[in-house]
Amino acid sequence: MTPPSPTDATGSDNAGDDATGLRKKAISDPAERVTLDPFAAIDETYTDPALVAIFEGLRATIADGQSHAWSALNDSARLRALYETGLLRPGPHPEVDQIVELTIDAVGIPNAALNMITDVEQINVGIASRSNDIGDQRTHPLSDSLCVYTVASGSPLVIDDIADHPILRDHSAAKSGVVGAYIGIPIISNAGHPVGTLCAWDTQPHHWSSGEVQIMTDLADVIQNAIFDK
Repeated sequence: MTPPSPTDATGSDNAGDDATGLRKKAISDPAERVTLDPFAAIDETYTDPALVAIFEGLRATIADGQSHAWSALNDSARLRALYETGLLRPGPHPEVDQIVELTIDAVGIPNAALNMITDVEQINVGIASRSNDIGDQRTHPLSDSLCVYTVASGSPLVIDDIADHPILRDHSAAKSGVVGAYIGIPIISNAGHPVGTLCAWDTQPHHWSSGEVQIMTDLADVIQNAIFDK
Protein backbone atom coordinates (compact mmCIF):
# COMPACT_ATOMS: atom_id res chain seq x y z
CA MET A 1 0.00 0.00 0.00
CA THR A 2 1.45 3.33 -0.99
CA PRO A 3 1.66 6.13 1.57
CA PRO A 4 -0.91 8.91 1.21
CA SER A 5 0.60 11.91 -0.53
CA PRO A 6 0.08 15.07 1.45
CA THR A 7 -2.06 16.97 -0.95
CA ASP A 8 0.20 19.29 0.54
CA ALA A 9 0.09 21.90 2.98
CA THR A 10 1.87 24.82 4.14
CA GLY A 11 1.84 26.23 7.47
CA SER A 12 2.46 29.21 9.62
CA ASP A 13 4.35 27.14 12.16
CA ASN A 14 7.72 28.13 10.72
CA ALA A 15 10.64 27.21 12.93
CA GLY A 16 11.65 29.94 15.29
CA ASP A 17 10.22 32.59 17.56
CA ASP A 18 8.47 34.45 14.73
CA ALA A 19 6.30 31.44 14.04
CA THR A 20 5.42 31.10 17.70
CA GLY A 21 4.32 34.71 17.80
CA LEU A 22 2.19 34.29 14.70
CA ARG A 23 0.46 31.27 16.14
CA LYS A 24 -0.40 33.16 19.31
CA LYS A 25 -2.09 35.81 17.17
CA ALA A 26 -4.20 33.23 15.34
CA ILE A 27 -7.94 33.65 15.11
CA SER A 28 -9.42 30.73 17.00
CA ASP A 29 -13.14 31.12 16.29
CA PRO A 30 -14.01 29.55 12.89
CA ALA A 31 -16.96 31.89 12.57
CA GLU A 32 -14.56 34.81 12.45
CA ARG A 33 -12.91 33.29 9.39
CA VAL A 34 -16.02 33.12 7.22
CA THR A 35 -17.39 36.64 7.56
CA LEU A 36 -17.96 38.82 4.51
CA ASP A 37 -14.43 40.19 4.73
CA PRO A 38 -12.47 37.93 7.08
CA PHE A 39 -9.12 39.14 5.74
CA ALA A 40 -9.31 42.87 6.39
CA ALA A 41 -7.83 42.66 9.87
CA ILE A 42 -5.82 39.49 9.27
CA ASP A 43 -3.82 40.95 6.42
CA GLU A 44 -2.65 43.72 8.71
CA THR A 45 -1.52 41.22 11.33
CA TYR A 46 0.17 38.54 9.26
CA THR A 47 3.16 39.47 7.13
CA ASP A 48 4.72 36.02 6.73
CA PRO A 49 4.64 35.19 2.98
CA ALA A 50 3.38 31.68 3.65
CA LEU A 51 0.40 32.98 5.60
CA VAL A 52 -0.27 35.67 3.03
CA ALA A 53 -0.44 32.97 0.34
CA ILE A 54 -2.89 31.00 2.44
CA PHE A 55 -5.13 33.96 3.10
CA GLU A 56 -5.09 35.11 -0.51
CA GLY A 57 -5.94 31.62 -1.66
CA LEU A 58 -8.84 31.45 0.74
CA ARG A 59 -10.00 34.91 -0.29
CA ALA A 60 -10.10 33.77 -3.93
CA THR A 61 -12.03 30.66 -2.95
CA ILE A 62 -14.59 32.54 -0.89
CA ALA A 63 -15.00 35.40 -3.36
CA ASP A 64 -14.80 33.09 -6.42
CA GLY A 65 -12.33 35.51 -7.88
CA GLN A 66 -8.62 35.93 -8.48
CA SER A 67 -5.81 36.80 -6.13
CA HIS A 68 -2.15 37.61 -6.51
CA ALA A 69 -1.15 34.19 -5.20
CA TRP A 70 -3.34 32.25 -7.58
CA SER A 71 -2.46 34.48 -10.51
CA ALA A 72 1.18 33.62 -9.86
CA LEU A 73 0.38 29.95 -10.44
CA ASN A 74 -0.90 30.81 -13.92
CA ASP A 75 2.21 32.76 -14.88
CA SER A 76 3.22 31.57 -18.36
CA ALA A 77 6.96 31.67 -17.59
CA ARG A 78 6.45 29.57 -14.46
CA LEU A 79 4.37 27.02 -16.34
CA ARG A 80 6.94 26.87 -19.13
CA ALA A 81 9.70 26.18 -16.61
CA LEU A 82 7.53 23.49 -15.02
CA TYR A 83 6.82 21.61 -18.24
CA GLU A 84 10.42 21.91 -19.41
CA THR A 85 11.55 19.86 -16.39
CA GLY A 86 10.11 16.77 -18.11
CA LEU A 87 8.88 15.53 -14.73
CA LEU A 88 5.22 15.69 -15.70
CA ARG A 89 5.76 12.71 -17.98
CA PRO A 90 5.08 9.35 -16.27
CA GLY A 91 8.08 8.13 -14.24
CA PRO A 92 10.31 6.74 -13.05
CA HIS A 93 12.54 9.76 -12.67
CA PRO A 94 15.82 8.37 -11.29
CA GLU A 95 17.41 11.83 -11.06
CA VAL A 96 14.99 12.74 -8.28
CA ASP A 97 13.61 9.40 -7.03
CA GLN A 98 16.78 8.58 -5.09
CA ILE A 99 16.77 11.97 -3.39
CA VAL A 100 13.15 11.58 -2.34
CA GLU A 101 13.99 8.16 -0.90
CA LEU A 102 17.00 9.64 0.92
CA THR A 103 14.81 12.33 2.46
CA ILE A 104 12.89 10.01 4.78
CA ASP A 105 16.12 8.74 6.31
CA ALA A 106 17.80 12.13 6.38
CA VAL A 107 15.06 13.75 8.45
CA GLY A 108 13.72 10.63 10.15
CA ILE A 109 10.16 11.16 8.97
CA PRO A 110 7.83 8.46 7.56
CA ASN A 111 6.92 10.02 4.21
CA ALA A 112 8.42 12.30 1.59
CA ALA A 113 7.46 13.39 -1.91
CA LEU A 114 8.33 15.63 -4.80
CA ASN A 115 5.16 17.35 -5.98
CA MET A 116 4.89 19.60 -9.00
CA ILE A 117 2.15 22.25 -9.15
CA THR A 118 0.44 23.14 -12.42
CA ASP A 119 -2.28 25.78 -12.74
CA VAL A 120 -5.00 23.19 -12.07
CA GLU A 121 -3.54 20.29 -10.10
CA GLN A 122 -0.76 18.82 -8.01
CA ILE A 123 1.22 16.02 -9.67
CA ASN A 124 3.19 13.62 -7.51
CA VAL A 125 6.36 12.73 -9.42
CA GLY A 126 8.18 10.91 -6.64
CA ILE A 127 7.17 9.46 -3.29
CA ALA A 128 8.81 7.37 -0.58
CA SER A 129 7.85 5.93 2.78
CA ARG A 130 9.61 4.15 5.62
CA SER A 131 7.85 0.94 4.54
CA ASN A 132 9.77 1.22 1.25
CA ASP A 133 6.54 1.45 -0.71
CA ILE A 134 6.96 3.91 -3.56
CA GLY A 135 3.74 5.13 -5.11
CA ASP A 136 2.97 5.77 -8.73
CA GLN A 137 2.38 9.23 -10.13
CA ARG A 138 -0.88 10.64 -8.83
CA THR A 139 -2.72 13.91 -9.14
CA HIS A 140 -4.78 16.02 -6.78
CA PRO A 141 -6.88 19.14 -7.36
CA LEU A 142 -5.29 22.28 -5.99
CA SER A 143 -8.11 22.61 -3.48
CA ASP A 144 -6.78 19.45 -1.79
CA SER A 145 -3.14 20.47 -2.04
CA LEU A 146 -0.90 21.72 0.72
CA CYS A 147 2.15 22.09 -1.54
CA VAL A 148 0.30 24.66 -3.62
CA TYR A 149 0.81 27.17 -0.82
CA THR A 150 4.54 26.51 -0.81
CA VAL A 151 4.69 27.23 -4.53
CA ALA A 152 2.33 30.22 -4.37
CA SER A 153 4.43 31.87 -1.67
CA GLY A 154 7.81 30.67 -2.94
CA SER A 155 8.79 30.15 0.69
CA PRO A 156 9.54 27.18 2.94
CA LEU A 157 6.39 26.18 4.81
CA VAL A 158 6.49 24.31 8.09
CA ILE A 159 3.70 22.89 10.25
CA ASP A 160 4.38 21.22 13.58
CA ASP A 161 0.76 20.33 14.28
CA ILE A 162 -1.84 20.93 11.58
CA ALA A 163 -4.68 20.45 14.08
CA ASP A 164 -3.39 23.55 15.87
CA HIS A 165 -3.05 25.62 12.69
CA PRO A 166 -5.43 28.62 12.57
CA ILE A 167 -6.37 28.03 8.92
CA LEU A 168 -5.18 24.62 7.75
CA ARG A 169 -6.70 22.67 10.62
CA ASP A 170 -9.80 22.58 8.40
CA HIS A 171 -7.86 21.36 5.34
CA SER A 172 -8.87 18.01 3.84
CA ALA A 173 -5.43 16.55 4.60
CA ALA A 174 -5.91 17.45 8.26
CA LYS A 175 -9.51 16.27 8.45
CA SER A 176 -8.64 12.90 6.90
CA GLY A 177 -5.74 12.32 9.28
CA VAL A 178 -3.27 11.99 6.41
CA VAL A 179 -1.15 14.92 7.63
CA GLY A 180 -0.35 15.79 11.22
CA ALA A 181 2.96 17.55 10.57
CA TYR A 182 4.34 18.89 7.29
CA ILE A 183 7.37 20.61 5.84
CA GLY A 184 7.62 21.82 2.26
CA ILE A 185 10.58 23.46 0.53
CA PRO A 186 9.96 25.08 -2.86
CA ILE A 187 11.78 23.82 -5.95
CA ILE A 188 12.77 26.91 -7.92
CA SER A 189 13.97 27.16 -11.52
CA ASN A 190 17.15 29.01 -12.49
CA ALA A 191 14.95 31.94 -13.53
CA GLY A 192 13.37 32.08 -10.08
CA HIS A 193 10.03 30.37 -10.75
CA PRO A 194 8.68 28.01 -8.04
CA VAL A 195 7.54 24.86 -9.85
CA GLY A 196 7.09 22.32 -7.09
CA THR A 197 7.86 21.24 -3.56
CA LEU A 198 10.06 18.74 -1.80
CA CYS A 199 7.98 17.83 1.21
CA ALA A 200 7.96 15.46 4.15
CA TRP A 201 5.11 14.65 6.49
CA ASP A 202 3.89 12.53 9.35
CA THR A 203 0.41 11.57 10.42
CA GLN A 204 1.34 12.71 13.94
CA PRO A 205 2.48 16.15 15.15
CA HIS A 206 6.21 16.68 14.86
CA HIS A 207 8.42 19.58 15.92
CA TRP A 208 10.70 20.44 13.01
CA SER A 209 14.11 21.43 14.29
CA SER A 210 16.28 24.02 12.57
CA GLY A 211 18.59 21.16 11.58
CA GLU A 212 15.77 19.29 9.84
CA VAL A 213 14.71 22.43 8.01
CA GLN A 214 18.29 22.90 6.83
CA ILE A 215 18.53 19.27 5.67
CA MET A 216 15.32 19.64 3.67
CA THR A 217 16.62 22.87 2.16
CA ASP A 218 19.90 21.21 1.16
CA LEU A 219 18.06 18.27 -0.42
CA ALA A 220 15.80 20.65 -2.32
CA ASP A 221 18.94 22.33 -3.67
CA VAL A 222 20.23 18.96 -4.84
CA ILE A 223 16.94 18.29 -6.64
CA GLN A 224 17.03 21.73 -8.23
CA ASN A 225 20.54 21.10 -9.53
CA ALA A 226 19.52 17.70 -10.87
CA ILE A 227 16.53 19.17 -12.70
CA PHE A 228 17.78 22.50 -13.97
CA ASP A 229 21.55 22.10 -14.33
CA LYS A 230 21.56 19.14 -16.71
